[in-house]
Amino acid sequence: MPLEITQREMNGIHVLALKGRLALGEESTGLRTTIDNLLASGATRIVINLEHVNYVDSAGLGALIETHRKTKAQGGRLMLCKLGPKLREALEIARLLSIFETCPTEAAAVASF
Repeated sequence: MPLEITQREMNGIHVLALKGRLALGEESTGLRTTIDNLLASGATRIVINLEHVNYVDSAGLGALIETHRKTKAQGGRLMLCKLGPKLREALEIARLLSIFETCPTEAAAVASF
């Protein structure tokens, strides 16, 4: 199942809802391209909702790290929300959870800006 990215804006905050696999190939490339386009348009406040992501590999983790780095380099903030237990565990094992700002719900992530 390819990665579906649904994008919407709420009060200047861009929310990306991901569904499917975040893995090597067009899935991780699609996320990078979407973030690059948002940053190029001047967006600096981004929330990524991972509730419906059912699989993440190392390339998917790399895409999340890269989007976080690029957003920060533009002076922006990237929030992750609705991490499933497997994704949270993968981030903890890789010692990456501490670099991301996370929220349990999308509403909390949006409100944090």
